[in-house]
Amino acid sequence: MEQSVLPCTSQEYWEDPANTSNCIAPNSRQILKIATNLKYLIDEVIPIAYDESSITCEHSRIINAKVIKLAREACGGDRKNRDSVKKYESVIVFALLKVCGWYWGLAESELHNSEVYNARAVAAQQLSKLIIEETEQEDYHYTFMQLLLRRYVINENEVDSVPTSALELAMDMHCTIVIGSSGYQRCLKWLWRGWIVQNKYDPETFTLCSIVPRCELRKHFTPDRLRAPVYQNLLQIIFSLFYLMFYTIVVNQKDSVNVEPIGFWESWFYVFTLGHIIDEVVKCYHIGWAYLGFWNVYHDFMFSIIVWSIVLRIMSVCPWKTNMPAEHWDTVSYRILSCAAPLVWSRLLLYLESERFVGALLVVLAHMMRESIYFFFLLILVMIGFLQGFLGLDSADGKREITWPILTNLLTTILGGGGFDMFEKFAPPYAAVLYYSYCFIVTIILLNILVALYASAYQKVIDNATDEYLALMAQKTLRYIRAPDEDVYVPPLNLIEICITPVLWLLPKRQARGLSNIVMTIIYSPILCYIAVVETVQARRIMYNRLNKLPDDANEDDVAWDLTDGFQEEDVSLLDSNVVKSFKVTKRRNERAQQIQREAENVDPRFAVRKEWFKEVKQVVQPVTEGFETGIGWEHYRIFNELTERQVESDKKIDELTDMVNNLTSLIKELKIKED
Repeated sequence: MEQSVLPCTSQEYWEDPANTSNCIAPNSRQILKIATNLKYLIDEVIPIAYDESSITCEHSRIINAKVIKLAREACGGDRKNRDSVKKYESVIVFALLKVCGWYWGLAESELHNSEVYNARAVAAQQLSKLIIEETEQEDYHYTFMQLLLRRYVINENEVDSVPTSALELAMDMHCTIVIGSSGYQRCLKWLWRGWIVQNKYDPETFTLCSIVPRCELRKHFTPDRLRAPVYQNLLQIIFSLFYLMFYTIVVNQKDSVNVEPIGFWESWFYVFTLGHIIDEVVKCYHIGWAYLGFWNVYHDFMFSIIVWSIVLRIMSVCPWKTNMPAEHWDTVSYRILSCAAPLVWSRLLLYLESERFVGALLVVLAHMMRESIYFFFLLILVMIGFLQGFLGLDSADGKREITWPILTNLLTTILGGGGFDMFEKFAPPYAAVLYYSYCFIVTIILLNILVALYASAYQKVIDNATDEYLALMAQKTLRYIRAPDEDVYVPPLNLIEICITPVLWLLPKRQARGLSNIVMTIIYSPILCYIAVVETVQARRIMYNRLNKLPDDANEDDVAWDLTDGFQEEDVSLLDSNVVKSFKVTKRRNERAQQIQREAENVDPRFAVRKEWFKEVKQVVQPVTEGFETGIGWEHYRIFNELTERQVESDKKIDELTDMVNNLTSLIKELKIKED
């Protein structure tokens, strides 16, 4: 195997601590073999449909330490060579997720064994979770860059797949067990903050952002930091609030019957709308069929209403002559625009979903809407059947007279507004019987089915609320990561990008990049000032952590029970790039806190606990680790251990007795020889 080359300098190490650029990924056929090995392992470990809780519980007896060790060995490689092991084990999470997908496919095609296949799929996810968390403790950089973020290719049915990372695959498959793991969420947090960025030389790998640990304020005042999902989301929230403000002003400024010319606020509202529409068109062009998502369709519907209103508004102020007066078009325009108000306000939920309450609410709503599809399918079938029956009764005499009233009544019955009056004299008694049957089926059966479906969806989400919310955040983060823009122009600032694009095409690539950076620096200068201040403070803490050999995200919270954690930022200017002062302040604070604590404890010599107390605490701890490693389980490990010790003692006594018998036999033989 080709040996990986170590980074030459500390700067190279901190840009690529996992040495991703020098590590060669396994080929697609090797990954397929690893996946089949893992499938064989899971098939043997899960021979029957175990209860899901027995597979996913902490320190499970089924997915135990021995199974994890065998899963790692299933990846192959020279177990004595660390580089070889890491090369092939880097695809283990990706391969396990592929195996999980295979089991889901088998569960759909072989319904008689679906419970077993679903249990194996859960086992594959649980194995992935445990391996991620175990590897994170050993080397979190390797976990992020190789296990989760590197994009791999697998050969399936003689075709190589599209390069995909385990992080993306888990989100696409909605594997909440994997998404809920600590390593996965920590990796997402680093991506969300922009601490990890895509490698500009290799789109299949990621590296640490070199700007993040820099303590100079000016280094963070750059448009490159706008690519971080956290700042893109912040920009979208800000511009959405502006859009909502302009919409509110435009809708409520109408105070005259006469047609007013398009004013200042209305012009800004139209500019924002145009920018958003162009952004949606560009996304649809680049993404294709994958564009058809809930929020994209939601935006298309909302902007269709607004554009319709804008067209009528322009017709009212233009000198064009139409069949209707300008006042009519102006009134209709404002009425249509007013109908978009619920959509414009609800749109804020898209950008506020990072808040846990809003995110959980959106997950519940999404599941409810999905469940309601079954209800509406049944409702449409029932409505079509009864509608055809009523139309047949109406046309039985050779003419149709009340077709539309019948249709209206059937629709209003769903909302509780139907009436029996029109069916009393219509084709008696057939129409009345049909309508009574329709009311019974809709109001008693179907609506109760809808309530039951909604209750089921709500309970399903609430029981797994945390993992569902984490999955939503993963989806939100990857929306920004999967299709990163070289230049971040949030609508309506994308109109500026459109204006300067012809100029950028005429310039050399380097000069075009420089011009675009200048434009973004000018238009984003307020938010860049905020980013520079926040990240400069973060950079000092990151450097402090690295000097103390701690992870970059350590010391973010100053907890009460640890007197050596936290990072103190006092009396230090943001313009001062010398970080030594911050480090000294933190060190002095920690030393002072420990000294005060010791002095307070030593006031009473009898205050300290007995030295034996700590040993006694260790003795009452349940043998969780030992039970997990052996697969016995902590509940039965003590009994197993006692029986094992007794067995050892019995074997020892048997061996001693055997030796005694052998010695006695030898003595008897010697005596016989002497007698002879």
